[in-house]
Amino acid sequence: MNRLKAKQIVVVAIVIALAALVGLLVSCLTAPTEDIGGDEYKGGLVWNNFTLTISGGIGELPTGVQNKDFARCKACHGWDTRGLKGGYVRRTGYPEKDSRPKPVEEADLGSKLGKIKPADVAYVHGRDWASENNEMPNFTQTGGLTNQQIADVVAFLNKGPKIIDVAELDTSQKPVRYIFNNADPTAGTDLYGKTCLLCHGADGNQLEPHLIDYFRSDGKYSEGFHKMIYGADERMTRAVAGNLTAQQAANILAWIQTQADDPNKTGFSR
Repeated sequence: MNRLKAKQIVVVAIVIALAALVGLLVSCLTAPTEDIGGDEYKGGLVWNNFTLTISGGIGELPTGVQNKDFARCKACHGWDTRGLKGGYVRRTGYPEKDSRPKPVEEADLGSKLGKIKPADVAYVHGRDWASENNEMPNFTQTGGLTNQQIADVVAFLNKGPKIIDVAELDTSQKPVRYIFNNADPTAGTDLYGKTCLLCHGADGNQLEPHLIDYFRSDGKYSEGFHKMIYGADERMTRAVAGNLTAQQAANILAWIQTQADDPNKTGFSR
């Protein structure tokens, strides 16, 4: 074999090896995140408040936390994971209002959903509990998330239902306008009667806040959807809410929207 031909064979071998390496890298970047055994529905509870026993917490705030909002995922990223680009587009916060964080552009997780990893949640370089600012906390410090809670939040972010799956958000309007895709208000009114009426009443005024007023506030369909799907606390659990699917929740909210859009209504009518 002459020297030129040998060099050609080496070059071809190198090209094949590089192509294989590129293919491996592409597959790693595009492959779905490995399932680490998290529960997306429990993760939705952690997202709201990881310290509650219902979300796997110890029932109290970590030492050094003065305000729970500075330790809650939703306080910066919003109920819809879009932060300042979602239902929290006009939410005030630190430093203008130092009692809670203020969502910023970087809080929008839209492009990362489906690719979140445990290290993204257990962010070890974050602030300590006693520091109240817009920086993400170090959730691995004492009193932070358990390994199971981290897995649950990852599952919630990567595959849990979110209002952005069923509605478009027009953040240019005040309050934020939600355009529900393929929702059925008629089915929603029936579902409300089966799952919501017992606690909230036929007119939605049985508990405070009255639902019609609540949903007229800015961004509340994001919060309402989240709590309907995942629950909120020991009283309003996912099971009590009817173990709703994203489509069922959208149907109920689409019906509520038809009620709340009428400024003359002080409660629901069915």
